[in-house]
Amino acid sequence: MYNTIKDHHLTGTHGVSQRPVQGVPTGQPPYRDKADEGIVKKNGLLPDVNVWPIAMNDISEKYSGDGLRQLAGLMVEVTRKFTGSINSWRFDERDSLQDLILRCANRLRDRARVDLIDVCRNCDGELELDLKRYIGNKGNIYCINLKPLYGMKRKNRKLFDILLSFIKGLPFDSIFDTCEDRIDWIWTFLIEEMEYCREAHNEDYGERLKGSVDFLSRYERKYNDFQVRDWKSRLESYRPKREVYKKLKELLLASERLDFQVVQRISVRDGYESMVDFYHTFLITDDDESEFTRSYINMLNDCSNEYDLLSTYAHATVSNDGMGAFEEGLEEKLKEVENFICELNELIERI
Repeated sequence: MYNTIKDHHLTGTHGVSQRPVQGVPTGQPPYRDKADEGIVKKNGLLPDVNVWPIAMNDISEKYSGDGLRQLAGLMVEVTRKFTGSINSWRFDERDSLQDLILRCANRLRDRARVDLIDVCRNCDGELELDLKRYIGNKGNIYCINLKPLYGMKRKNRKLFDILLSFIKGLPFDSIFDTCEDRIDWIWTFLIEEMEYCREAHNEDYGERLKGSVDFLSRYERKYNDFQVRDWKSRLESYRPKREVYKKLKELLLASERLDFQVVQRISVRDGYESMVDFYHTFLITDDDESEFTRSYINMLNDCSNEYDLLSTYAHATVSNDGMGAFEEGLEEKLKEVENFICELNELIERI
């Protein structure tokens, strides 16, 4: 189902203190009077832009000359696109390009709900803007559990093949993605911990670790070698008798209207710097209470202690080559996916 990122941490008597990490939610930026779109001067320099909405760049140090003029031009075009005409703006000879950039940023925040702006260069060296809009605090990790699914393989092979084809086709990392750095690190940690438990005769904790390690060794090759088939056509010809199987069929058929890729189009505030992003909170695992899952959540907590992995954002990328737009209905699409995973796990647990 889902687990709350803040509430899980490694446990055991192995002598390593593991504390639950508190996230750093940013919340929504404070309300600002829309009538106050003037320039706030600070010793004649650009005010501290390391606050809302331009949080990722110190523009006064990073950009000058042609770069600053290009940035100002982009900001003007973006402001017109998202907030309407700015022809009524007036300037005097003391106003600088930095003043213009800040004025645009304030208007984007107030009138277009733009909470953050990342400034970067593309492969051609041209500046691009990544506008971010806060969509909520997402402190849960959603897991699809394979352990009960493998337990029903002999009971209903056709449904097993359908379900595994469906799950393996989802755009989420799995417990078997050992080439993925984060997951590979967890397996290295768990195996080393098992060795430590043997030496320290810590049988209770070692036994818990053994459950996930045994699951990996038993099913990794079977999972990776499994050939994904056309689950929909097989499901349509499937005639279940048990009530839980009927509900699984209905749920999977209804999933076609869901957009599972939506989790890839949402980011956390500091995803670029921390190299952990929102889609990492969706995982195909053995069991939502396993040591692997606990370790995975603990890793996200450790990252969230330094970076904000809880506040999530929608994106609109703009450059001289084109103006992006914020996707409508993003939160609703995400909620549908989250609800689906919870319902799928509930039914899998019953098979």
